[in-house]
Amino acid sequence: MSSKKIEVVYWKDRIKGKVERKIIEIEPFGFQLSSIAEWKMLISSKETEVRENEISIINVEEIKLPKNAVISILPVMRHALGVILDIYSPNGIKKIEEERTITQAVFLPVSSGKIKKGELIGVINVQYVKTSTLSKISEMLSKWAESAKWVEDVGGIRLD
Repeated sequence: MSSKKIEVVYWKDRIKGKVERKIIEIEPFGFQLSSIAEWKMLISSKETEVRENEISIINVEEIKLPKNAVISILPVMRHALGVILDIYSPNGIKKIEEERTITQAVFLPVSSGKIKKGELIGVINVQYVKTSTLSKISEMLSKWAESAKWVEDVGGIRLD
């Protein structure tokens, strides 16, 4: 698969802030996951009033993400008022090979109320990766498959 030019549209400074557009060239990429991961806490950095079923933007204490990190939101309700839908990193689109900073979260309240400064609103899982183009990954997998010592699958547990 070859590279492709696409237009990305993003908020430059904050959610609902300045919108920017940029045409970038992308190439199909893949990654190898490390066996190491860590959890980072999303903590409210100011008091915010939320209303049931109305998406809110919550400012969070700044989280620095290192290069080569893939994040996912842990899908467990961490605040009694709702759940995290997404997170926001300012300063435009960044490659995975670049450091990023999280400053806001998109929050869906299931109940109305106040989120106070310092409250835990969610958790993200940070996994470290090694990136490469899909053609390189395919090449590595082919080499591995050719050199693997295949054995017959006899099933079950063997005690000998």
